[in-house]
Amino acid sequence: MKRNNLKNNKDQVHLFHILIAFCSLIISISGCKKYLDASPNKQLTTPKTIQDLRAILDFNSLLNVNYSPYGAIASDDYYISDGVYDALTDVVAKNNYTWGLIAETADKYLDWQYNYQRLFSVNVVLDYFDKVATANASEGDINSIEGEALFYRAFTMFTMSQVYAMPYNPSTAASIPGIPYQLTADINEPITRPSLQQNYQQMVKDFQQAIPLLQPSGQSLLRPDRPAACLALANVYLVMQQFDKAGSLADSCLKYQNQLIDYKTLSLSASPQFQLFNKEVIWQADLATNTILATSRSKIDTVFYNSFQNNDLRKQAFFNQNGSIATFKGYYNGQWKGTSVYFSGLAVDEAYLVKAECEARAGKPDAAMLTLNALLVNRFDSSFVPISVSNTEQALDTILDHRRKELCFRGAIRWMDIRRLNQFENSKITLTRKIDGQEYTLAPGDPHFAFLIPQNSIDNSHIQQNAR
Repeated sequence: MKRNNLKNNKDQVHLFHILIAFCSLIISISGCKKYLDASPNKQLTTPKTIQDLRAILDFNSLLNVNYSPYGAIASDDYYISDGVYDALTDVVAKNNYTWGLIAETADKYLDWQYNYQRLFSVNVVLDYFDKVATANASEGDINSIEGEALFYRAFTMFTMSQVYAMPYNPSTAASIPGIPYQLTADINEPITRPSLQQNYQQMVKDFQQAIPLLQPSGQSLLRPDRPAACLALANVYLVMQQFDKAGSLADSCLKYQNQLIDYKTLSLSASPQFQLFNKEVIWQADLATNTILATSRSKIDTVFYNSFQNNDLRKQAFFNQNGSIATFKGYYNGQWKGTSVYFSGLAVDEAYLVKAECEARAGKPDAAMLTLNALLVNRFDSSFVPISVSNTEQALDTILDHRRKELCFRGAIRWMDIRRLNQFENSKITLTRKIDGQEYTLAPGDPHFAFLIPQNSIDNSHIQQNAR
């Protein structure tokens, strides 16, 4: 059984607060010149023990929250009314909702800051990992610290690549810009913008190194463990269209953790529907708060809502219906911090769906349906009849349909799926918004699939801005 709370001693927390203060000062980390006229006292910012590094990784207010909400805002499972749109004061969210087609700002500094604070902090851990005292720490604890830091670096890079870089395509990834990143905490290291292919190679390397270092089952759902890293890397390979590797990793994840909630046991009228740290959660994380996603503003797309069969218990577990309007309630974080904070961690149901999709893409429709039905028997009422298909194409269509339903409002998964599926000729998805009688569309290949990098980072570093 995993423990779901963590405890730090005062010295560790004090040290980490100092590190975060330092991190905040140099968060213009996209620059390629010196970031500070004078460095802080190094004795205050230098970890001395392995416990100091553990304190950094256990600072959940940085490492488990504030993942970018922009992909979720840009996705197509919901809409807002004209009145709500016109009244929005959050200019960045308003721009992201219409993909920058009405107006656009590059002032996304807060989102950029959260991500680079996270990257800086884990790079501190990795820089000092071989330099700190390790007394009173087991080999497993020491390995976990390195593995967790590598996980956070790769996971943050992956989520950022879905926002600030164009979609990955194997034929073009080596020639289009990725996101800028550093592999050390050296604030004087020049920043460049490598190719998207280099981004993904680094993510793969970090996750591959992390997997054997992490615990098979973590002490807390707030700490990534081996099944979390397997599933995270499976998602990277899913985007890279390396389906054999993605399927194998999803299967590995399920060998560590495969318990599902039987929705027939739920009180479907409850809201929120799911508890924080429910048994399907592999690793807990949340999107940054964004009011446009609050249930008081966002309404479920009618066509999407009506696509759920009446015996599909997800229809009642995920949504509240008031007349013709449906709103979301199926937070996998139990509305931990309110109705505009969405779960963006990793969960068992996602692993089933990755495995099923990869089996279908490998030309194994029967195996794919076995995997999918193992999930769906826990999602439908007792009238459920296992799904059977006659060919691979039908299997894939069925799996992708249930993937969208199962993982709706699960972080930015739908946005990731739109981006990756648009790389296939037979699966193009054009997004549409209607605002005040005017229709706006985002077609496959449109440069607005990559949001603008904050202008102050462009000014400081002179890296390339995303095309428009």
